[in-house]
Amino acid sequence: MKNLLRHFVLDNFGLKLLSLAGAVALWALLGAEPELETYVSVAIEFHNAPQDLEMVSEQELNIHLQVRGPSGKVRNLSRADVAVVLDLLTVRQPGALTFALDPSQVVLPRGVRLVKSMPSQVRLTFEKRLTRDVRVLPRFTGTYPAGYEIASYTVDPPNLKVVGPESRVALLDYVTTDPIDLSRLIGSASYPRNAYLEDPNLRFENLQSVRVNVEMKKK
Repeated sequence: MKNLLRHFVLDNFGLKLLSLAGAVALWALLGAEPELETYVSVAIEFHNAPQDLEMVSEQELNIHLQVRGPSGKVRNLSRADVAVVLDLLTVRQPGALTFALDPSQVVLPRGVRLVKSMPSQVRLTFEKRLTRDVRVLPRFTGTYPAGYEIASYTVDPPNLKVVGPESRVALLDYVTTDPIDLSRLIGSASYPRNAYLEDPNLRFENLQSVRVNVEMKKK
């Protein structure tokens, strides 16, 4: 029995070994998934943001990533699968800081790797947070009815609280409402409107809507 088994194994051993190697090579060739590269754009996520500071950036905070990996994973890659995370735990005081965007800040699916990010770094400025009451001015449009003019108007509330970086809030004298068309008004009317902030670094603390009461009179 042993001789028979030995004969079965060793007979034409070289050919059998060559066949096995060929089979392994063919399996590797067919089983290996080709790699692809693609680009994906994601917004930066900030962790541990300081509670008393505001972030100011003149850069676009969308990062374009060039990634590479198995074709099946790369073809199905979406923004939901990718993240760029900056930890702000060490930010303690106002000032400018530069953050490198390397693989340690990029979260990718297993098997997908970062080739490069564009930009490769971001520069952020941190300022003290300021909250201030800012007056609201209504924005009137349209040609008034013939012989009429605005007798009076009120805004309720007359001021809104604006929050943001100290330097940006300090520059703000007022905010305006969305347009109010008075071309058909010959008496009085009340208009609910949202106020608008042009500076993207600023925000309203809570309310951003007001009510504008307008009275027209004959000249």
